Amino acid sequence: MSLWWTGISSRERMLIFVAGALAAFLIVSLLIIRPVITWNEEANSKAERARDGYELTATAAAVSGSSSPAATNSAAPLRQAVISTADQAGIDLVRIGSVTESQIEIQAAPANAEAMFAWFAELESRYGISVTFADMTRGEAGLINAQVLVFERRI
Repeated sequence: MSLWWTGISSRERMLIFVAGALAAFLIVSLLIIRPVITWNEEANSKAERARDGYELTATAAAVSGSSSPAATNSAAPLRQAVISTADQAGIDLVRIGSVTESQIEIQAAPANAEAMFAWFAELESRYGISVTFADMTRGEAGLINAQVLVFERRI
């Protein structure tokens, strides 16, 4: 190997040195720098989702804590109670899915977080209807996208 190295010209040695440096930079970039950048972006994304979830939870807690308890009207039909209170709260219902006597599944149009959680509190306090499942994400301009909401009357 050393015989080969001494046998090549200084120009070829410089070319081999530059090619080796470029190869080393490429390896370091692909094996160390890019994964670290990707991990950082994923961590920032997870932190943002956690922050959004915290804000939704804090808003829900603030709204539910501020509602005054009222008499429960469990005689009203579940479907009618959900639809009428949604209309009063300014929540547009996109789809009403499966309905049983004690459970209803709906999809709501994007709505203001405070209005959405105030609606939940109203259903809970007036009709004894609570959310048993919610698939919600934060949307544009502070709105909440509620893909699936399952309400259940607790008797």
